[in-house]
Amino acid sequence: MIRVQSVTKRFGPAIVLDRVSLDVASGAFVALLGASGSGKTTLLRLVAGLEQPESGEVWINGQIATASPPGERGVGFVFQSYALFGHMTVADNIGFGLRVRGVPRPERVAAVERLLALVRLPGLGARLPAQLSGGQRQRVALARALAVQPRILLLDEPFGALDRQVREELRGELRRIQQELGITTLFVTHDQEEAIALADRVVILDQGAIAADLTASDLVDGAVRGYAASFLARERGG
Repeated sequence: MIRVQSVTKRFGPAIVLDRVSLDVASGAFVALLGASGSGKTTLLRLVAGLEQPESGEVWINGQIATASPPGERGVGFVFQSYALFGHMTVADNIGFGLRVRGVPRPERVAAVERLLALVRLPGLGARLPAQLSGGQRQRVALARALAVQPRILLLDEPFGALDRQVREELRGELRRIQQELGITTLFVTHDQEEAIALADRVVILDQGAIAADLTASDLVDGAVRGYAASFLARERGG
């Protein structure tokens, strides 16, 4: 479970998040939707421990995590840019976090094989990232985040650099994996269709505040489209 309690974050004089509170139940898939500059990525980074709030608290599984470093929060983070090590094989990239934690090689190899099967890249462990397509590299990034068995999966627009067909394919794979593992997931996007396709809840941020928090029933009746339209119009210059 994640609890963000009355969190405020500034960068210089600009207030990026203004007393934001959010609860995410264990095993839920929540999309953070909003235009550029709305605060969604900053909120994700606060949960990860990559940023610290000026005020307010972050709780993970009932314990205060506000001052805890990222490595102690039990989170896996997937970036839009993949952030893979180009000189390492796919297998070494996926197993990197396990090696840092001192997991013996036989266990690492077995874990990597399981994860390659999970993200549907069996037999590609010996390749370098440059030998993969963009969609395959993003699958490797996801497998690497999952390798350390995080309690929470955080994804910051992971499909933004991919073409539409690959994005749609990976959405289905991500949802399958999330449901199979039952992992609590926060997913940042500015694409409302992507949010609808993936999430149990869609939380819309606007100018550093939560403008709407929509459940699965709201998504079914299309309410998210009406809420999102006004907040996302600036992305299209409207």
